[in-house]
Amino acid sequence: MNSQLPSPSAAPLSRFMDRRGFLRTSALTSSGLYLVTSKTAVAQQSAAGRTIKCALVGCGAQGNALRVASKDVPGIQWVAMCDIWKFSIAKTRGGFLGENKAQVEGEIKIYEDINEMLDKEPSIEAVFIATPDFLHAPYSRLCLEKGKHVYCEKMMSNTIEGAKDMVRAGKANKGIFQIGHQRHSNPRYLNLRDNIIKPGKMLGRITHAYAQWNRGVSGSAPQGAVKGYDIPQEVLTKNGYGSLEEFRNWRFFSKYGGGPLSDLGAHQIDMFNWMYESAPVSVIASGGVDYFDGKDGRPKFELPDNMMCIYEFNTPQGALRAYYQVLTTTGSQGAYEKHMGIGGTAIISELDSNGNQLYAEPGQDWEAFALGDNPPIMKAADKAKNKFWEHPRDWEKPKPPSYGAVSVADVRESKALSQWELAVKLTKGKPHTPHVANFIEAVQTNNPAHLTCNVEAAFKSCVTVLKAYEAAEKGAKYMFTPEDFQA
Repeated sequence: MNSQLPSPSAAPLSRFMDRRGFLRTSALTSSGLYLVTSKTAVAQQSAAGRTIKCALVGCGAQGNALRVASKDVPGIQWVAMCDIWKFSIAKTRGGFLGENKAQVEGEIKIYEDINEMLDKEPSIEAVFIATPDFLHAPYSRLCLEKGKHVYCEKMMSNTIEGAKDMVRAGKANKGIFQIGHQRHSNPRYLNLRDNIIKPGKMLGRITHAYAQWNRGVSGSAPQGAVKGYDIPQEVLTKNGYGSLEEFRNWRFFSKYGGGPLSDLGAHQIDMFNWMYESAPVSVIASGGVDYFDGKDGRPKFELPDNMMCIYEFNTPQGALRAYYQVLTTTGSQGAYEKHMGIGGTAIISELDSNGNQLYAEPGQDWEAFALGDNPPIMKAADKAKNKFWEHPRDWEKPKPPSYGAVSVADVRESKALSQWELAVKLTKGKPHTPHVANFIEAVQTNNPAHLTCNVEAAFKSCVTVLKAYEAAEKGAKYMFTPEDFQA
């Protein structure tokens, strides 16, 4: 992709949520940054709506996912794409000319070198970067210095030094710079954060959090060559890869990526920082190359394939401990996040719509929070009582003649918790769609304050993730300092 690597108002999110969520979420957002700003900003955004000419750099799985998500975002015109592998180019190009055809005028231009693309396509206003992690910093800086706006996928970088350079590049240039932690724009997550966790009226003080991303071994199977789509070694070398194997399996290698903790865990660890508006004070971690060790035909990871971390936060309400695990040897229970407070618990998953539950602790009455046209929660579908015979009886049902044995409840057993659901849904597009829309809206209005995940916020999450490796390597608790989070 590159012959010479460079040196290191209101969001109309209502189209992505159902009618229950928008007005209430808007009204209850404390800062107004994420959903509502001012009437002037609204008018500018509505009046702007201009078309932004965009390019995609990195056309593999994640780049193609951004293409799919973008088709529901107005104001995008795709004009160019860049990748060194013709197979990825062919697959993603087919999607642009098919599924995204309304966003392409004529033939989309194809490039192997990002410098050539930027030089020959001066009309490009925004660049989406979905390359392996080690190229995020140099490519972001290059595009920003060329006067482009940048949407860069997470993780920011596979090194803290690379992430720092991205922050500095963002400060030194005027371009809008979004990092792809897409949960920041997801109406479901915004509802949970701004209407449930922050007000503290339902869950109360959050004392513990839990998140996981478990993926089976099949998800880490090595990728090989594709017949007819070889990459000349000189092209691989020019772009920083030692071999086709390294290019195809860059996530296995520390010089290209950050391992499963970064690749899978970055989104969810980021949620700890974002949901609680806080940075951790410490982390302890354990992990290793437990399975993907290159033996018996297995691929070899350079970074831990399984990791378990405990972060400690000092929130205004008190101490909070957050546990995170990423496993690549089992897919048990998939991926989700859980927030546990003294008044109740919320479970959410971006990947599984079933991860949408809330549970009230005994004695907590949440009925009032489910009233009105736009409540943040609603009664769980299988718990709602719509017919008179479904309501609890105030009399004892006669027991059958065969009833004889008497069961005694264990006094240690907790009472079943009442179950609720998040009322706001993502009703259009993919999970990335609102985040892409947020970026395009910020570009249209040239308003960096509109972004839901700017480079400074993403940098804090990058540090939070990568320092866990240091804790695991030393076998000791890592104590964060304020300087850790300064670029």
